[in-house]
Amino acid sequence: MKFQQHIHQYFPNLELSSLEELTLYSSKEPVSDVTSFADLIYWPPNIFVILYTLIERTDKYRLLVSPKNGFGWKKVDQDEVDIINNDWHKLLADMYSQQNLPFASFDILHNLTIIFNKNTYNSCIYELFKDPQFSKACFKILLAIDKLFSKINVCNYNKLEPLQFFLFLRESFKTISQSKLNTTSNISDCHSKNGIVTFKSSVPQTGLTMNNVTHNLTVIKPTVKPHIVSNRAKSHGFNKSSYNILFLPWPQTVSSSSFKIAKNDPEMDMNGYFGFFDYKPKKSIDTKLFLAALKQGINRAGQIDLIVLPECAMSNQTFEEICNDLSHIFKEHAPSLLSGVYGEEPDGYGINSAKLAFVNELGTYQIEEQRKHHRWFLDQSQIRNYNLANALDPGRKWWEKIKIGRRRLLTVHSNKQVTLCPLICEDLARQEPVAQAVRSVGANLVVSLLLDGPQLSFRWPGKYAAVLSDDPGSSVLSVTALGMTQRATGLGHDPSSDVALWSEPGKSATPLNLKEDHDGLMLELTISPEQQWTIDGRLEEKSVLRKNEVTPIKISESDRNKTQRSLRDSLAKEFSRGR
Repeated sequence: MKFQQHIHQYFPNLELSSLEELTLYSSKEPVSDVTSFADLIYWPPNIFVILYTLIERTDKYRLLVSPKNGFGWKKVDQDEVDIINNDWHKLLADMYSQQNLPFASFDILHNLTIIFNKNTYNSCIYELFKDPQFSKACFKILLAIDKLFSKINVCNYNKLEPLQFFLFLRESFKTISQSKLNTTSNISDCHSKNGIVTFKSSVPQTGLTMNNVTHNLTVIKPTVKPHIVSNRAKSHGFNKSSYNILFLPWPQTVSSSSFKIAKNDPEMDMNGYFGFFDYKPKKSIDTKLFLAALKQGINRAGQIDLIVLPECAMSNQTFEEICNDLSHIFKEHAPSLLSGVYGEEPDGYGINSAKLAFVNELGTYQIEEQRKHHRWFLDQSQIRNYNLANALDPGRKWWEKIKIGRRRLLTVHSNKQVTLCPLICEDLARQEPVAQAVRSVGANLVVSLLLDGPQLSFRWPGKYAAVLSDDPGSSVLSVTALGMTQRATGLGHDPSSDVALWSEPGKSATPLNLKEDHDGLMLELTISPEQQWTIDGRLEEKSVLRKNEVTPIKISESDRNKTQRSLRDSLAKEFSRGR
């Protein structure tokens, strides 16, 4: 592939010419289509996507730690990265002040002209890296742009800081043109069909991949459609370094009648050995008990940042009812709610999705949905283990009857520098296509919603959680319903109450057990600032979630006897008084 072909994958209408005559920055306004180099280079992420994908495709990031063909990465090169970064800050400040000054940075222009010229356009991308001057220019520009975004607060754009002002401007432009609120998926002008540039939270401290090269920006490949949003909830607690999760392992009882044989799809010729099943509980969780458990969680931790329930924990209607209650009680301070949701499509297919509600920039609840990417496959061993032989024939293999649509990864940035990625069941285990995107964004919190047996470190959730804790360095919480851990006795195991598993970087996974007659777990986490390295030798401070305390909660008998309205009103009154 020639370099010009590589560039046109991301900017198909860009007219390639020499940079030698370019002396001015163009308008600071976002552009809908990049056609000139003035459009391209005014916004650094445009250059970033070209160089990041070029270095990754050619596998040349290895040069940073394994020099070849006269290439070596030394302190003087790192110093020039700092100079380029500082110059770019100044240029953005000039644009912000509307001075429209000449493109005066020798270092930026010198390195860009080495990369973008008539000779390089017609060269094979692999041959280009045989020239150490070209290789160094690529790394210097790439790393300088990455460093440019090191102090960005994704959830609270400061309009007085030039770079954040331009991000705010671009997000506002996209909101108006695309009618999408609170979305920061692609911060580049490149065509999203071939990948997007977005923010990154963690750097793996082991291994040697492209993920080890950058601190703050990354490129997500088009195999997964990313949806990146910001949780703008206002914290009312005093401890900004805490992050509290209320986990409710509901339903606490799962009946075998919830698993039903479904009709085969007439558009598919299924072998008789295979069949479809639906998961259809007779009733959803009790919203009154949800509020009662929430009250106990607040009494325990003071503030709750995230409420989590397992896969298929509630119906769509129940989720909306709970969102209305939370919005009424907490308003713009409402905790995020993440739960597995079940339902039925108009054509009879089941719905299995993760729904996340969070406070957006308008101070209201925004709901996002991520459908399950892999069907549950029940074989004889699982049917016997979960004691489902009276519902499904153990002599056959059963597919969950849900649709498999476009792969989509929801990523949520919060004011507390926590980046959350929710996964459903086998999304945690299957390496393609979602795991690659999770590693790219470097989420520091992954929550996997399961309808599974006991959460133990030696079982499959523990193994795959440990992989993500190593690369990209995520803290991983896998959760399941108590009703399923209690059913998992068919292969000779005792009923278990290990309803969750916590894994964090550098430590062994810890099963979280629910005490008898209790209703949930309160996870009190600490947001720990820790230093992380990239392979070129840059050090930055990143947020890592560490487990502090995990305590069980129990709904009081008095709260069980209260009405939903009285619980809601008392919670609202207590919250208002405590602010």
